[in-house]
Amino acid sequence: MSDEEIKIFQEKADAFLDTGMYNFKKKRYDLAAFHIEQAVQLYVKTKLLEVAGEFPRTHNLVVLLNELAKINGKEIGKFAKDNLDVLTKLADVYITSRYYTREFYEEEVKGLFDFVQKIKVLLEYD
Repeated sequence: MSDEEIKIFQEKADAFLDTGMYNFKKKRYDLAAFHIEQAVQLYVKTKLLEVAGEFPRTHNLVVLLNELAKINGKEIGKFAKDNLDVLTKLADVYITSRYYTREFYEEEVKGLFDFVQKIKVLLEYD
């Protein structure tokens, strides 16, 4: 994968995060949560593209981070283990925000924004 393609993936992740913030400000917490999940997914997939040239075709953040940990070391594996609750919550966000009606709450989504910042620091996108 070329550097330009990797840059496009990172820009898409940033755009999902921006859209999440827009929806958050409009109090559309379900859409904000969905866009945060998409941003996290793309940040991890972008890093996999950088280091491996490809990524598994899955939406499962635990699987994606574990793949990255195999290449980039123990810090990422420890992060995935330590944040399993948020990662599985994001998996739920992906499904429920698309296919079901579930109310999301302001504080809940604020926590997801905090988490995406941790991911960006971990993956060196901040």
